[in-house]
Amino acid sequence: MEPRFLFPHRFKLIGWIIAIPSIILGLFVMFDNLSLDFFTIKVPLDYIAYDGSINEKGSIPNGTELNFTDEIATIGSIVGLLFIAFSKVKFEDEYVSKIRLESLQWAIYLNFALLITATVFVHGLAYYNVTVYNMFTPLIIFIVRFYYLLLVKN
Repeated sequence: MEPRFLFPHRFKLIGWIIAIPSIILGLFVMFDNLSLDFFTIKVPLDYIAYDGSINEKGSIPNGTELNFTDEIATIGSIVGLLFIAFSKVKFEDEYVSKIRLESLQWAIYLNFALLITATVFVHGLAYYNVTVYNMFTPLIIFIVRFYYLLLVKN
């Protein structure tokens, strides 16, 4: 049976090329508050949700500068991990499909077990970090388990 919703095998390499720099950039954004100037744009007030702030002149700001470094890192990480996770292996057969499905189920179960545990034991601003990491853990767990089982199979 031919899998219908998988990327071609070459997307795995493209995924690694996108994911590694994006994850590194994301870690710098999270832990070092890095923001790259060339990802900063001035956005008119019409295009943003006004947060009620007043600028130093005492008037409502007519626009604001937004930096998209964290958004670029997040999108790059997700796209790269998706390419890695859902690219065909060289010899995609029913056994590989079975491993893929079981790894995906295992990743979802483990991800939500970790999220429930963190919900009970982590509070305050640290919980925000848990939710940020939780965007990536299903894909990372799936990739680790799937490729580990393929390695053990061979």
